[in-house]
Amino acid sequence: MSIDPAERSGSRPTLEAIARQASVSLATVSKVLNGRSGVSEPTRERVERLLAGSGYAQRDTPPGPGSLVELVVEDLASEWSIEIVRGVESVAREHGYALSLSALGPDHAVGQDWITGVLHRRPAAIVLQFSALTAGRRDQLRARGIPFTVVDPVGDPPADVPVVGATNTAGGAAATQHLLDLGHAHIAAIAGPIDMACAVDRLAGHRAALAAAGLEARRTSVTPDPSGTHGPSVVVARFSREDGERAARELLAAVPRPTAIVTGNDLQALGVLDAARSLGLRVPGDLSVVGFDDVAPARWARPALTTIRQPLREMAERATRMALRATRMALRQHADVGTDGHASGAPDEPVRVELATTLVVRDSTAAPGVGAGDEPPVRRDATAVERRDVTTVEIVGGPEALRVGLHEHDPAWGVTFAEHRERILRAVAPLDVQVEHIGSTSVPGLAAKPIVDLVVVVPDVTDESAYLGPLLRAGYELRVREPGHRLVRTPTRDVHVHVYGRGATAVDDYLLLRDRLRTDPDDRALYEATKRALLSGTWDDMNDYADAKTHVIRAVVERARAAAVLPQ
Repeated sequence: MSIDPAERSGSRPTLEAIARQASVSLATVSKVLNGRSGVSEPTRERVERLLAGSGYAQRDTPPGPGSLVELVVEDLASEWSIEIVRGVESVAREHGYALSLSALGPDHAVGQDWITGVLHRRPAAIVLQFSALTAGRRDQLRARGIPFTVVDPVGDPPADVPVVGATNTAGGAAATQHLLDLGHAHIAAIAGPIDMACAVDRLAGHRAALAAAGLEARRTSVTPDPSGTHGPSVVVARFSREDGERAARELLAAVPRPTAIVTGNDLQALGVLDAARSLGLRVPGDLSVVGFDDVAPARWARPALTTIRQPLREMAERATRMALRATRMALRQHADVGTDGHASGAPDEPVRVELATTLVVRDSTAAPGVGAGDEPPVRRDATAVERRDVTTVEIVGGPEALRVGLHEHDPAWGVTFAEHRERILRAVAPLDVQVEHIGSTSVPGLAAKPIVDLVVVVPDVTDESAYLGPLLRAGYELRVREPGHRLVRTPTRDVHVHVYGRGATAVDDYLLLRDRLRTDPDDRALYEATKRALLSGTWDDMNDYADAKTHVIRAVVERARAAAVLPQ
């Protein structure tokens, strides 16, 4: 179905011509174009095909500074999604776009309400976390010249849809090869849902590594073989902590019991740790565990989780840049992106991109029979000395009067955070550390001190030579040294860096408070009101001011913990 060239106006057909060709009214074409209801599905599809085939685009002018990048994720309850949001938001902000966020739920489906909203918002580009976008929806976006990309797809998108994923097969192989290198021969696996391409690829990598070692992985969901000859097995489960625990109990009931389990994601691996703990098994002494993704809970787990790092944030950043590249090309050419909806005119930008996964070795894996309890084995050489933490609180420089008030949201906080994160990582390299923003400056509507607060998690907070000296040489000054915690800051006192050892509960509390204030308007208002009330007085010591907020902070953290998806 196409438009007669005689009915074109300039380089584009008129809406009247499209209406005549579709045998509908001009009002009906307008409804379809703007995503409004009141049009039957067959009619809508017929008009959409004409719009897409004719190259008609609704937008003729460059997007203004208030334009959006639309991100659509499955849900916002997971650390996985948070990393995707961070990646898209950082690139959108870098290019002057705001972020519009939609969470669709586990069915991965978008309906008419979503497409209507998209057409109303008219985003500059769309990044999709799922791949179940129907051909009709794709035509609707392409007909309006709205580029879209898919990041870490659930299924296998059509060949003309731009996709950014990870090397899942290689990651699955690396996880199993790590265990083989440690000497494990009885390696079981918990795979993700078989309707998800990433789960299938990770399982394929696991099986390939076993096959190369002369072993075999068998899929099972039945009770173990009482004869004791049942080899390494695979159980398929959902990507959740609860299903990971159930699958682990099934695998650990086998005879012989596996000495190691690889999982499809970190949530499943955390479930394996739960199952091992309840069964009285030592990790990694009796059981080694490997996850996949490297989300924050993997780093805070006890023991810290060996996992395959999927560069989620980098994947989201790349997908966003691909979509915005298509937008810029269209604007430069004063024409539509084309009928394929992606940057097909850019020969150096492939339609399919896979970023490398990497093995991150922590404390949940060891050679069979090595280690005891939930704690990793202590590895010492002949010159190692046991370090003891400080037992008193040392405040360098003594008490300081509170000289800062509250300020409104600073949209430039992310730039400051990124600069200091990079400075810290360079200073302490090659130490394995995690750097997170924990201040409230990133929350619109929440008055905050004009200070960017960071938390840095190091392997051993007592080993000051590994991190404190490098941080001081990088320009920070020591302010507080106390049991389990060090605080350094810039000489201008506008950036505070809190250092904790891996597994410190204070880190979880910081992150829970941060995310709760970002998402809960009631607690955000309570926290702001508390700060404003406290600052109505005079404080001779900043630490006293901080202590005065403690009861409110604890209450907010407890509510956040109760609402958390991952059980504490």
